Amino acid sequence: MKTTKESSEYILDNMSDITEFVTFFLKKINTPSCIAFSGEMGSGKTTIITQILSKMGVENIQGSPTYSIIQSYALPNQLNCYHLDAYRIENDKEAYQIGLEELFEEKAYFFVEWPEKIKEFLPTNTIWLYIREIEHNKRLITF
Repeated sequence: MKTTKESSEYILDNMSDITEFVTFFLKKINTPSCIAFSGEMGSGKTTIITQILSKMGVENIQGSPTYSIIQSYALPNQLNCYHLDAYRIENDKEAYQIGLEELFEEKAYFFVEWPEKIKEFLPTNTIWLYIREIEHNKRLITF
Protein backbone atom coordinates (compact mmCIF):
# COMPACT_ATOMS: atom_id res chain seq x y z
CA MET A 1 0.00 0.00 0.00
CA LYS A 2 1.18 3.49 -0.84
CA THR A 3 -0.33 6.57 0.77
CA THR A 4 0.27 10.29 0.45
CA LYS A 5 -1.34 13.29 2.10
CA GLU A 6 -3.45 14.03 -0.98
CA SER A 7 -4.43 10.49 -1.91
CA SER A 8 -3.93 6.86 -1.04
CA GLU A 9 -3.24 3.90 -3.25
CA TYR A 10 -4.01 0.38 -2.23
CA ILE A 11 -3.33 -2.77 -4.22
CA LEU A 12 -5.59 -5.77 -3.86
CA ASP A 13 -3.48 -8.73 -4.93
CA ASN A 14 -6.72 -10.67 -5.31
CA MET A 15 -10.34 -10.06 -4.46
CA SER A 16 -9.98 -11.99 -1.19
CA ASP A 17 -7.91 -9.05 0.15
CA ILE A 18 -11.05 -6.89 0.27
CA THR A 19 -11.60 -7.43 4.00
CA GLU A 20 -8.19 -5.94 4.80
CA PHE A 21 -8.83 -2.98 2.51
CA VAL A 22 -12.30 -2.35 4.00
CA THR A 23 -10.86 -2.24 7.52
CA PHE A 24 -8.21 0.25 6.36
CA PHE A 25 -10.71 2.36 4.43
CA LEU A 26 -13.30 2.57 7.21
CA LYS A 27 -10.68 4.11 9.49
CA LYS A 28 -10.47 6.94 6.94
CA ILE A 29 -14.22 7.64 6.82
CA ASN A 30 -15.36 7.62 10.43
CA THR A 31 -17.99 10.32 9.86
CA PRO A 32 -20.95 10.30 7.46
CA SER A 33 -19.57 10.79 3.98
CA CYS A 34 -20.35 10.36 0.32
CA ILE A 35 -18.00 7.94 -1.40
CA ALA A 36 -18.07 7.71 -5.20
CA PHE A 37 -16.84 4.37 -6.57
CA SER A 38 -15.53 4.74 -10.10
CA GLY A 39 -14.44 1.73 -12.12
CA GLU A 40 -15.17 -0.44 -15.12
CA MET A 41 -17.98 -2.98 -15.13
CA GLY A 42 -16.80 -5.96 -13.08
CA SER A 43 -14.02 -4.06 -11.29
CA GLY A 44 -15.38 -4.89 -7.84
CA LYS A 45 -17.40 -1.81 -6.89
CA THR A 46 -20.41 -3.74 -5.60
CA THR A 47 -18.26 -6.35 -3.88
CA ILE A 48 -16.30 -3.69 -1.98
CA ILE A 49 -19.44 -1.74 -1.04
CA THR A 50 -21.20 -4.83 0.28
CA GLN A 51 -18.13 -5.66 2.37
CA ILE A 52 -18.10 -2.09 3.73
CA LEU A 53 -21.80 -2.31 4.59
CA SER A 54 -21.27 -5.65 6.31
CA LYS A 55 -18.32 -4.32 8.33
CA MET A 56 -20.47 -1.32 9.36
CA GLY A 57 -23.01 -3.74 10.83
CA VAL A 58 -25.63 -3.89 8.08
CA GLU A 59 -27.53 -7.15 7.96
CA ASN A 60 -29.52 -8.48 5.00
CA ILE A 61 -27.56 -6.63 2.34
CA GLN A 62 -29.53 -6.59 -0.89
CA GLY A 63 -26.59 -6.40 -3.33
CA SER A 64 -26.35 -3.79 -6.05
CA PRO A 65 -29.43 -1.60 -6.48
CA THR A 66 -29.06 -1.62 -10.28
CA TYR A 67 -32.82 -1.66 -10.86
CA SER A 68 -34.07 0.16 -7.78
CA ILE A 69 -31.19 2.69 -8.04
CA ILE A 70 -31.22 3.39 -4.27
CA GLN A 71 -31.07 0.90 -1.42
CA SER A 72 -31.26 2.28 2.11
CA TYR A 73 -30.01 0.64 5.29
CA ALA A 74 -30.18 1.59 8.97
CA LEU A 75 -26.83 1.33 10.71
CA PRO A 76 -26.55 0.10 14.31
CA ASN A 77 -25.65 3.69 15.37
CA GLN A 78 -29.06 4.84 14.01
CA LEU A 79 -27.56 6.69 11.02
CA ASN A 80 -28.83 5.91 7.56
CA CYS A 81 -26.68 4.48 4.85
CA TYR A 82 -27.47 4.52 1.13
CA HIS A 83 -26.09 2.35 -1.65
CA LEU A 84 -26.78 3.99 -5.01
CA ASP A 85 -26.21 2.56 -8.45
CA ALA A 86 -26.54 5.36 -11.00
CA TYR A 87 -25.85 3.14 -14.02
CA ARG A 88 -29.41 3.38 -15.34
CA ILE A 89 -29.83 7.13 -14.77
CA GLU A 90 -30.00 8.75 -18.20
CA ASN A 91 -29.73 12.47 -17.41
CA ASP A 92 -29.86 15.19 -14.73
CA LYS A 93 -33.63 15.53 -15.07
CA GLU A 94 -34.13 11.89 -14.14
CA ALA A 95 -31.70 12.24 -11.20
CA TYR A 96 -33.61 15.28 -9.99
CA GLN A 97 -36.95 13.46 -10.30
CA ILE A 98 -35.61 10.59 -8.19
CA GLY A 99 -34.84 13.13 -5.46
CA LEU A 100 -31.05 12.87 -5.38
CA GLU A 101 -30.60 16.57 -4.67
CA GLU A 102 -32.59 16.28 -1.44
CA LEU A 103 -31.22 12.86 -0.51
CA PHE A 104 -27.61 14.08 -0.44
CA GLU A 105 -28.57 16.78 2.08
CA GLU A 106 -29.14 14.09 4.71
CA LYS A 107 -26.44 13.36 7.28
CA ALA A 108 -25.77 9.79 6.19
CA TYR A 109 -23.26 7.52 4.52
CA PHE A 110 -23.57 7.29 0.73
CA PHE A 111 -21.84 4.69 -1.42
CA VAL A 112 -22.34 5.53 -5.09
CA GLU A 113 -21.61 3.30 -8.08
CA TRP A 114 -21.32 4.98 -11.49
CA PRO A 115 -21.01 8.45 -9.89
CA GLU A 116 -20.01 10.06 -13.18
CA LYS A 117 -23.67 9.90 -14.22
CA ILE A 118 -24.79 12.07 -11.27
CA LYS A 119 -21.67 14.17 -10.70
CA GLU A 120 -23.69 17.42 -10.55
CA PHE A 121 -25.70 16.10 -7.58
CA LEU A 122 -22.83 14.78 -5.44
CA PRO A 123 -21.77 16.79 -2.38
CA THR A 124 -18.66 18.93 -2.88
CA ASN A 125 -16.75 16.94 -0.25
CA THR A 126 -17.36 13.58 -1.97
CA ILE A 127 -14.50 11.11 -1.62
CA TRP A 128 -13.66 9.59 -5.00
CA LEU A 129 -12.44 6.02 -5.01
CA TYR A 130 -11.07 4.73 -8.32
CA ILE A 131 -10.79 0.98 -8.94
CA ARG A 132 -8.65 -0.23 -11.82
CA GLU A 133 -7.75 -3.78 -12.79
CA ILE A 134 -3.98 -3.85 -13.28
CA GLU A 135 -3.68 -7.62 -13.77
CA HIS A 136 -6.11 -10.51 -13.71
CA ASN A 137 -7.81 -10.34 -10.28
CA LYS A 138 -5.39 -7.59 -9.13
CA ARG A 139 -6.85 -4.15 -8.47
CA LEU A 140 -5.35 -0.73 -7.85
CA ILE A 141 -7.60 1.40 -5.63
CA THR A 142 -6.89 5.12 -5.45
CA PHE A 143 -8.78 7.58 -3.28
